[in-house]
Amino acid sequence: MQFSLNYTTRSLVPRLHRFTSKIAVDVEPAVISGLEQATLKPRKHPGVVRPNHVELPKHLSDTLKRIVGDHPIKKLIHDGQQLNAYIKSRHPPPTQEEIENKKRSIIEEVNSKMPLDRLAALDEDEAERWKRKREQEINKRLGQRIYAWKRIEYGPYESIVYAIARGAQEYAVMKRVLTELAQRDEQFRPRSFFDFGSGIGTGMWVASELWRDHIYEYYNVDRSREMNEISELILQDGHENKQISLRNVFYRQFLPAIETNYDLVIISHTLFELVDKEQREDVLRNLWRKCDGYMVIVEEGTRKGSELVNEARTFLLQQDQEGHTVAPCPHDVVCPRLRDLADRTPCNFPVSFAPLRLGSDSLADRHTSLYSYAILKKGPQSDSSRSWPRIVRPTLVRSKHAICRVCTEEGNLQEVIFTKSKHGKSAYSCAKVSRWGDRLPMSLGQPQVKPNPNPSSAESSTVEQPVLA
Repeated sequence: MQFSLNYTTRSLVPRLHRFTSKIAVDVEPAVISGLEQATLKPRKHPGVVRPNHVELPKHLSDTLKRIVGDHPIKKLIHDGQQLNAYIKSRHPPPTQEEIENKKRSIIEEVNSKMPLDRLAALDEDEAERWKRKREQEINKRLGQRIYAWKRIEYGPYESIVYAIARGAQEYAVMKRVLTELAQRDEQFRPRSFFDFGSGIGTGMWVASELWRDHIYEYYNVDRSREMNEISELILQDGHENKQISLRNVFYRQFLPAIETNYDLVIISHTLFELVDKEQREDVLRNLWRKCDGYMVIVEEGTRKGSELVNEARTFLLQQDQEGHTVAPCPHDVVCPRLRDLADRTPCNFPVSFAPLRLGSDSLADRHTSLYSYAILKKGPQSDSSRSWPRIVRPTLVRSKHAICRVCTEEGNLQEVIFTKSKHGKSAYSCAKVSRWGDRLPMSLGQPQVKPNPNPSSAESSTVEQPVLA
């Protein structure tokens, strides 16, 4: 996303408006008091989402290296890079409607090249060959333009590749998401944990760090038996005969039929593996039924990943009038990124992480992963900070002003140019140190627009209009 300026003259637009940086800002009183009394540093205001950089705990890093066994390091790294690239390029399975629409478009193209009225001039055998050739051309183009989805199958080797290539990255994402949940609801003490599509157990690693003294049951579901075995082996520190340190850890390959409810339900990096929208909705409906507290949905921060997360969020909110969004959205309406079909920008957020280092590989110390997520709560809304605007792209700090692009409680994308003189020291201090993904501890008014008092002068001048791109 780039900040751009549109330069417009009266010859293009009949009436010009000059956008001002004056937007009413109401900073939380506790934040103002803390900043004024120097008991709160701006960089530690309550809207900051932590952590910014995540490293695997040493025992997990050592364990992942241990499970490599005799597998060639270079091949593991190479295959891991290919797996990462494939996962980042994935699309969900195309719907039947998408296939039919694409086919109709292709048939129109082929008709212009191979019109049907030619059949009248051909004998029966020639007409039959011509029809087959035409059908082959349609199917060839359809195959080239429809995403060839297939489920990723994880055997023993593929599970190890996944653990090595994605363990540190997915741990960092889950650490940031679940830490935000813990910060937003300090009274949350989950007694039970359920992870659908649990993979190597990254969600369980983070949940056990945050709430180890409270969770008495971890229930992991993954259709790959080998993934479940790797996950259990990691809990054993890579030693098959060692006792698991966590209590009551269960593994299954399919969703259980029993109607047991869980305080924390997670579905992470799994929606792409479901065969169609109907199955996604069935799984989400089942998981929401099992949820007694919070449900966390996480995917890759691509456009398609963002669409799947928001599709899931919208579906669940429609299912239950008492459900609501906790993060990242300060609202329950449709994501403004998806409302504008011309905007292909995903709703995503970054986290910096240290990749797992094997042997003498020369990976950089810091990588960045983009992820899309939603935290939903079942039950009444109790978070007074829920309406705080969320920063959705990097803050631009300039001389004596800071530009924040935010998503507001009305479900709109808004750009605010903060200055000390117009918004106050507290608002400006918080804005200029806040990063992409943080929230601003304040409420925002609507932008003030002033009609140009001298429109004729616009013909020889330019008007700056900040655009949220």
